[in-house]
This record gives sequence, C-alpha cells and structure tokens, in this order.
Amino acid sequence: MAGWIQVVNDRITAVLRQALLAAQFLTTFPLPNLSYVSEAEIRLSSMFFPLVGVVLGIILWAMEFLLRLVFPNLVSTSIALTLYTLLTGALHLDGLMDTADALGSRKPRERALEIMKDSRVGAMGVVAAVIVYSGKLAVLSALPVSAVGVIVIPPVLSRFTMVLAMRLSPSARGKEGLAGLFAQRIPRSALWTAAMVSIIFSLAWSPVWLGVVMWVGSVLVAILTTIFFSRRFGGMTGDTYGALNEIMEWFGWILGFGLFLHP
Repeated sequence: MAGWIQVVNDRITAVLRQALLAAQFLTTFPLPNLSYVSEAEIRLSSMFFPLVGVVLGIILWAMEFLLRLVFPNLVSTSIALTLYTLLTGALHLDGLMDTADALGSRKPRERALEIMKDSRVGAMGVVAAVIVYSGKLAVLSALPVSAVGVIVIPPVLSRFTMVLAMRLSPSARGKEGLAGLFAQRIPRSALWTAAMVSIIFSLAWSPVWLGVVMWVGSVLVAILTTIFFSRRFGGMTGDTYGALNEIMEWFGWILGFGLFLHP
C-alpha cells in the first residue's frame, strides 16, 4: 500500500510541476521557481498550454465584466486587453512583430532568420501588431459579456495550436533556441492531452455547434499557417510560435464574433 501511495504522490507532484512550468512559460504570474527542471518536464508541460489559456480567457472575461459596470465597452476592452497582454509578458506579440519583420524583408531564409532574431522592431512588425491588436479590440468591445464562450475559447485554442505546431514542424535553427527544445520533440501524449483539454473547454463554454466550428476552423488555419512559416523559414522558431498564437487569437475572436452574430 505504501508503495502505491508513493507512486500516486510522485505522479501528482510531476503533474503539478508540469502545470507550473506551463504557467511560468506563458504568463507573468508570480509563481514559485522550481529548483531543477529537466528538458523532458519542459516538453511535457506543453500539455497544459490550453489550460493556461482557459485561465487567461476567464481573467479576460472577468475584467470585461467588471470594467463594463463602470466604463463604456471600448474603454473597458482597451483596459482589459492591455492587462491581458501584460499577463503574457507581451511574449507572443513580440514574436508576431519579429516574424512580420522577417517576412516583410523578402530576404533569403538565413538572412530572414537573422532579421527575426534582431531585437529591433521594423515597420512591418509595427504594422502587424497594430492590425492584430486593433482587430482584437474591435471585436471584443463589440461582444456582450454574455458571450462567455466566444471570449474564452480563442485563448485556449491559440495555445493548443502552438502545441500542434510543435508536434508537426521541425525547428528552423536545429537545436538552437526555444523551437529546438520543443519542435518535433514533444510526446504524442502531450499533444493528445492538449487536444482533449481544448475540445472539452470549447464545447463546455459554448453551444456545441459553435465550439466545433471554432475548434475545427482554428486547427485548419493553424496547420496552414504552420506550413507557410515552415516553408518560408525551413521550420518553426520561438518567434513564429508567438506569431501563431497571436494570429489564432485574432482569428478565433473574429470567427467567434461572426458565428455569435449570425448563428
């Protein structure tokens, strides 16, 4: 009996560590640091990415709900979206801008990857950030707070599609960088777990038909985007994962808005 209890305790500890790693990786939440983390644990943490999206989506909805008690919709969404972005450390937005600069350069693959790695932001990066951010602002401010699923589901699906891209595409820089740690190296079990979490919450927070359409639509667009990035850069990078997350949030909220208005 003692042996089984120890096994269960070890398993619970492992799961909690992986969930903590996912939250540390994707958010700026003040969380305790783990003394030692293996690469295997980091890869397994990807299964909790959609769950982190659930938490962030609920926080965004809650902020919208509370702020609209005091401010007009546009002002409320502007504040809520700013705080939401700060909770992610603007990590994905930074990836979007770097990826846009690399794509806009129209340079050969190696030079484009160098531009992507440059910490300076160019005109294409600024334009991409403005387009995506203003699109999110417009859609979220037009949505009623009763559309809980439409608000919460895209942050879940965008983080699932990052896991999907990690499984599908190689790293553009070999073993270097973030993609070198995740790309085609996460376990199949992590992908299936992330998929199940995203499906369950997509169906739980909305009418079944809406959840299904948003899930299928997001997966299809994510696969096409991943193929495009992979062909352009020879694989994925940490920046393209961030860009994918931003694109999928933007797409998900626009799709959900259209479905909500015209069921």
